[in-house]
Amino acid sequence: MAKTKSPDLCSKDGCENPRAQPGSTMPWCKEHRAEYLKAYEKTQEWRDERRGIVRGIQAMREEIARYFRQWGGARPFQGPEVASIVEGLPGPAVADESAKPQTP
Repeated sequence: MAKTKSPDLCSKDGCENPRAQPGSTMPWCKEHRAEYLKAYEKTQEWRDERRGIVRGIQAMREEIARYFRQWGGARPFQGPEVASIVEGLPGPAVADESAKPQTP
């Protein structure tokens, strides 16, 4: 028969330390909670960076589409010409770091 742990002990396997916050929903001891928060913070930095890259890609797509939409199909473009135009476009404006995020 499996032995059940005391509700006041860390829920991680093999850990016999007391919970960091007895009586709360936090099931881990201070050491395991610190490990979790460190890993979470590291992945949060990666998610923030990725979000910025994705937003930059989307902004550049919109900027390129805006540029070519102005011609309204009035003239055809050849591949090398398009590549040259795209390389020469200044790209979208970048908001200052202190700018507040826009919510749709």
